[in-house]
Amino acid sequence: MKKATRVRVNMNFDLKKLLDEKILLFDGGMGTMLIGAGLRENEIPESWIYSRREELFDIHIKYIEAGADVIQTNTFGASGIKLSSSRAGAMLDPEETNRRGAAIARGALERFKDRDLLVAGDIGPTGRFFPPVGNLREDDARNSFMQQARALDQGGADFFLIETMSDLREAVEALRGAKEASEKPVVVELTFDKKPKGYFTLMGNTLREAAETLEREGADMIGANCTLSSNSMIGLARELRAQTDMPLLFQPNAGQPVLTDGKTHYTQSPEDFAEDIGKIAREGADAVGGCCGTTPEFIRMIREKLEELEK
Repeated sequence: MKKATRVRVNMNFDLKKLLDEKILLFDGGMGTMLIGAGLRENEIPESWIYSRREELFDIHIKYIEAGADVIQTNTFGASGIKLSSSRAGAMLDPEETNRRGAAIARGALERFKDRDLLVAGDIGPTGRFFPPVGNLREDDARNSFMQQARALDQGGADFFLIETMSDLREAVEALRGAKEASEKPVVVELTFDKKPKGYFTLMGNTLREAAETLEREGADMIGANCTLSSNSMIGLARELRAQTDMPLLFQPNAGQPVLTDGKTHYTQSPEDFAEDIGKIAREGADAVGGCCGTTPEFIRMIREKLEELEK
């Protein structure tokens, strides 16, 4: 069996110290960029790690050139459980896929040695649910996430980004798995809907419950991504800041999706999105970025807005 190769990482990286110095800017939507570059309906995004490495590498480069401090690996659906849920995914080895995905992102940073840049090892949900909704076991989920995190670590990720979690229970198992795999920082983002009585995950978790639980479990930064538009996430940022002193990250969508001729697109302009991100920053965000529908142009406009706030 071939021994895994560890890729050099930023050994001087201190997340808390970095967040004290500035608002950290994450990149935007990976799926949005892949679709724009030709991802077919029957393809899984992680397959590009093997088949279209140069295009994937170029996406990372574009986000860095736009001003991102952090780029996220193309490994959102690369846990063993998630990959095994489709015929195309089952053909990919989880460990090799995550190592390669992290190494591609790490390689992109080599072109910008004059900047302090970071690679976030991206970890998304398994796509399955715990009882009574589904039959996912806690130990199976945790082991799958641990395997993914270990491979991302070996590939060169500076820290782990657990994102788009609609169930706090699954987020906790991902956090535990990542912490078992490595001592590197772990960031956890849940996805919330806005209801008449406040913000809740799909499984009914509140902001307070999420903040208290993730802090107790040892997360280094928490936040929210996806589902909500940038305007709706302003209020969420305000309410979550009221619940915790932990570092916070927010990555909203570029408005609500619109279906035209069978294709989904987002209509919000980069300028309006950046204005909202500025308001989110004023509500106490320590890090910001974009999710579905956002592109390097969105990140470029956010960078300009953050520079205005720093003056």
